[in-house]
Amino acid sequence: MEGTIAVFIPIIFMVVVGLVIATSLQLKSKEKQMMIEKGLSPEQMIELLKSKEKYAKNNFWLLKSGIILIFLVIGGIVGNMIDRAFFYTYENGSRFYHDDPVYGVWIAFLGLGVGAVIAHFVAKKMEDAADKKN
Repeated sequence: MEGTIAVFIPIIFMVVVGLVIATSLQLKSKEKQMMIEKGLSPEQMIELLKSKEKYAKNNFWLLKSGIILIFLVIGGIVGNMIDRAFFYTYENGSRFYHDDPVYGVWIAFLGLGVGAVIAHFVAKKMEDAADKKN
């Protein structure tokens, strides 16, 4: 039973990703078709699409991703150190779990959340500085 479920997970993931991509392409096509029906000239359509892309574009996505990744890794390392310090027991040179530790995972997720918040504020400050410069 578990093997069957494990086989279907990547299949379902690929189907969902494909549906999202197909829906996105269909909606973009429908948007352009509606512009043509409203009688916009090609120059007006290009200008409208460029202004929409410029507004929606996030220039600092690499910065945000980097900050989030750094905090995720730091959280994982700290959680792993906590797990090893408090939940491993050593006897006769061998090590075994004293309890079922999950703090490494939770602290990694905590680092992910903290990193996302910090990345948001850093990118917002950078965007404001870029807007003032322009």
